[in-house]
Amino acid sequence: MKLKKVTPKVLFAALGLMIGSTLLTSCGKDNNSPAPVPAIANLALYHASPGSPELTFRINGSANQLKDFTYSKFLPYVNIQEGNYEFSFTKKDATDVLSKLSTSIKKDKFYTLHVTDVTSKQTIVVTEDDLTAPAADKAKIRFVNLSPDAGALDVTISGKTDPLFKNAAFKSASTFAAADPGAEVTFQVTETTKTTVLAKVEKVKIEKGKIYTIYANGLKAATDATKLSVNVVTNK
Repeated sequence: MKLKKVTPKVLFAALGLMIGSTLLTSCGKDNNSPAPVPAIANLALYHASPGSPELTFRINGSANQLKDFTYSKFLPYVNIQEGNYEFSFTKKDATDVLSKLSTSIKKDKFYTLHVTDVTSKQTIVVTEDDLTAPAADKAKIRFVNLSPDAGALDVTISGKTDPLFKNAAFKSASTFAAADPGAEVTFQVTETTKTTVLAKVEKVKIEKGKIYTIYANGLKAATDATKLSVNVVTNK
């Protein structure tokens, strides 16, 4: 399986514009008073709901203008003001809510909203992302298990015996761990305590100074486009 490069999309800028125009603190009426400085955080999205169609993302009930938010797509970080929010997803241009989550966003933090599980059970998992710089000559990697039916998973690098991540339950996210750079790294997932490879991603370039997330998404029981797969995205 070849790794698809995940790069910022122009379409995701629409979310940033929408957030900037509707959520950021406005200036006070007194023109002689300095405008308050907004407390800003950062938010990314990842679609890991197998079988779900293109989704519309809503903030406090208001739809944004994102397009092509489809399965296995990562939409990079944009600014969002600190505060309490209700995030939800609907089918494209629909109003019936498939999943929603109320949560607090703190200034200077980075978050990813993951939409996962099959459409009828769709749920949102939020992670707080540590994007502090890796150690010298290292990268940082974490693992997020978003496969509803695969059970607890281990992640190994092909050619090595010790797991990089162990016993990761559905909807769990590891902390970021230091990793060696590599030109063509193969990451593979197995059921915890077992050796049969369930899915893998090959020829991943891991660069020093960068930060990555490995995702397991899809269904172990499926054989179509929703089958269990491994995806790697660049957080920074």
